[in-house]
Amino acid sequence: MNTARWIGGAALLVAAWTAQAAPPRLAPTTTPQELVAARQSAMAMSAVVLGAMKAASERGDAARTQAFAARGLAKWAAALPTMFPDSTRHLTGNRTKPETWRTKPDFAAKAAAFSVAAASLSAAAQADDKTAFAAALATTAGTCKACHDVYQVPPPPRPAG
Repeated sequence: MNTARWIGGAALLVAAWTAQAAPPRLAPTTTPQELVAARQSAMAMSAVVLGAMKAASERGDAARTQAFAARGLAKWAAALPTMFPDSTRHLTGNRTKPETWRTKPDFAAKAAAFSVAAASLSAAAQADDKTAFAAALATTAGTCKACHDVYQVPPPPRPAG
């Protein structure tokens, strides 16, 4: 009898611990403004990463030294399309043109081209292939420009002086 009580008590403790250890399921709380801020930050970091990789390539650094940065850029490129939900369409301070949502298939194609180019860049860095890395870097930068030319409002002019 005592053994049965002990096993029953232990089972209750394990069940209570398991229920308490499980992470709570929370509804997503990211606001449209936070999504815009996140994508703008990621775009800025992408520009910095591309610039640093270009400088490394021009110096003749081993491509493998850029593997971490290239892998990170490839991850961002794969995630980028999810950062443009309809809820961010009409926000102020948003430099995304309305065409992004009106011509979603073309935007998706340009985003996919960026993702493919960034994956190639990452692969060339992993392989330590300087020639392939330089070519993939140019292609990746070109895919950024091709999308921004169509879907991004140009930044305001810099003040003189």
